[in-house]
Amino acid sequence: MSSAPSCRACGSKNTRARGSQRRPSSPLPFIYHACDDCQFLFVEPVTPDSVYDDAYYDGRGVDPMVNYRAEYENYRGTDRLSEFEDLLGLATRHLSRGEAPRGGSDVHWLDFGCGAGGLLKFLRDSAAVETPLGQRQLKVMGSDVGSYSQRLRTEAGFDVRSPEELALLPDGSFDIISAIEVIEHIAEPGPVMRLLARLLKPGGLLLLTTGNLASPMARWRGLKFGYCMPEIHISLFCPATLCRLYGDAGLIPEWVRYRGVITFKVLKSAGSPRRRWLLRHALRLPGFRSFVDLLYGTSAMPCARRP
Repeated sequence: MSSAPSCRACGSKNTRARGSQRRPSSPLPFIYHACDDCQFLFVEPVTPDSVYDDAYYDGRGVDPMVNYRAEYENYRGTDRLSEFEDLLGLATRHLSRGEAPRGGSDVHWLDFGCGAGGLLKFLRDSAAVETPLGQRQLKVMGSDVGSYSQRLRTEAGFDVRSPEELALLPDGSFDIISAIEVIEHIAEPGPVMRLLARLLKPGGLLLLTTGNLASPMARWRGLKFGYCMPEIHISLFCPATLCRLYGDAGLIPEWVRYRGVITFKVLKSAGSPRRRWLLRHALRLPGFRSFVDLLYGTSAMPCARRP
């Protein structure tokens, strides 16, 4: 490429090519561009949304370490349950705080990037949350561009909207928005962040997880870091980049301490049954989960709230 493109997060021209990866899925190499102003790392070329087909959700696509369909069908029998319970717990604690949204008896929750619908199903089954003001019913909505979106609407009865349909919703529609491992799939994160910020109620919480390029593991591994999957992870972040995006969208960074989310990430990477067994025992050891959190910087990536 003759010159590095402008940053897709902040628009700066102060970017440079950091390296490339060749992958079987593409005849051309994927080029990583780094922004020296906001520390954003982005990939070219950008894979079309058609990559998120049934094979992808069944664990037969670019990321074979996940099987979203199996998680949807029986999330209680998978390691994903620990992540879902953690997210609901974080949301419940936030809703119990003084600055949380107070209007209405129901909790309106948007799962942005809902995929095959596992979290939607968990939230629908959970039905309600307990707060100091009493029990509040959960009203869930999803949004995605993948092949399962229509299936979730017609076969499971979920309210799933496209990003274009979300843009038609009024300001302050949701108490909680989750964006779990999704923003790295989005080419231009700024407009999406502004949309989610607008849809949050004042005091509402954005629960967002993504890989941390500033973590010790990412710094050590460089572009060999496991999160660097350029076919699908086309936007890569560190805490400073997220904080800048939040500020531009009118959000305030909010740090949380993950437990179940980290448990799931550890077990997801286990591979063999024996290694999974060993990691389950290791997770019971004092300090092991905190060490993994420090190594990968999971809790160092802030969530956000709308003031």
